[in-house]
Amino acid sequence: MMGQYLAVGAGGALGAMLRYWLSMRVTGVMGFAFPWGTLTVNVLGSFVVGIFMVLIAGKTPGAELWRLGLVVGVLSGFTTFSAFSSDALSLLEAEQWFRAMVYIASSILLCLVAAASGVAAARQVF
Repeated sequence: MMGQYLAVGAGGALGAMLRYWLSMRVTGVMGFAFPWGTLTVNVLGSFVVGIFMVLIAGKTPGAELWRLGLVVGVLSGFTTFSAFSSDALSLLEAEQWFRAMVYIASSILLCLVAAASGVAAARQVF
């Protein structure tokens, strides 16, 4: 039981650090006018979740511990819809309606497509 908590906690810390690092890199390249960093981590995280859904689906020895560490820990720390909500609300409060709608729609659609792509890619390989 303690191993499960450690897997989630360690994974979550790693995922949060990765999110911060990648988000800052993307924002540094793309600028602050649009929440590119959050969008990037959510789409990438959704793609990787799709891959892990196939890889870890009960086939791997210790699958539950891997799922907890990687999906609940790392990827939940990496992707963040709380940051998505904050970014979307900031755009709405700034009355940047078009940017807000593009951001909301692209976040939802691209993350779903990325997750489905991850499933498809993993099924092709594994």
